[in-house]
Amino acid sequence: MPLFVVVALAFAAAGAARASDVQVVSLPVVQDLSLPFMCEWGYDWEERCYRDDFDRLEVGGVDDKVWRSALRFSLASIPSSATVVTAELWLRYDRTCVAPRRRTVACTGAGFDFEARPIYTARWESEREVAFGPAVSWAELEPQAPPEWVVFDVSDLVADWHSGGLANDGVLVKLVDDEEAYDGGGPAFPSSSYSDPAVRPRLEVWYMP
Repeated sequence: MPLFVVVALAFAAAGAARASDVQVVSLPVVQDLSLPFMCEWGYDWEERCYRDDFDRLEVGGVDDKVWRSALRFSLASIPSSATVVTAELWLRYDRTCVAPRRRTVACTGAGFDFEARPIYTARWESEREVAFGPAVSWAELEPQAPPEWVVFDVSDLVADWHSGGLANDGVLVKLVDDEEAYDGGGPAFPSSSYSDPAVRPRLEVWYMP
């Protein structure tokens, strides 16, 4: 057998062995919250700039604020010696959108562009607006999109959390800057308390033990 064929087969066998070593875990949310940003200042701040902790994660502008959603996942089930290969944040779009006065409505069919950013605030309720870093992942919904999963590639962020290079203070999901506006609308994704577990947010992580 020619040498180059032997080498090719050896590499193929090694790749197959590595692939068989990869494991995947689906992680549920341990904390999620809808957070208001860009609130107009006033004496009734607590009334107008409340945080929403119910069965929806709101994203987009409505009334006098812009909603962004925070999610936190525990990586305790991933061995400390493991190497994170890929990680994806999954949010379910079911054509439900934000509306004034803490309501939801059927989406109009508009498209949306999203970004995910690391949160730099450990206690989300401790500040008027949590601190966050630059965008690390992007996703989109096409106009007239059917119900579907919105998936963010957050591999580098999760690898940093797992290695201890960055504190696991959560990830912030928002519309891209050009689409954030008061009364601009946006999706209301099912949250960790949604009645149907199949559509709750999750973090899919592939790793090498």
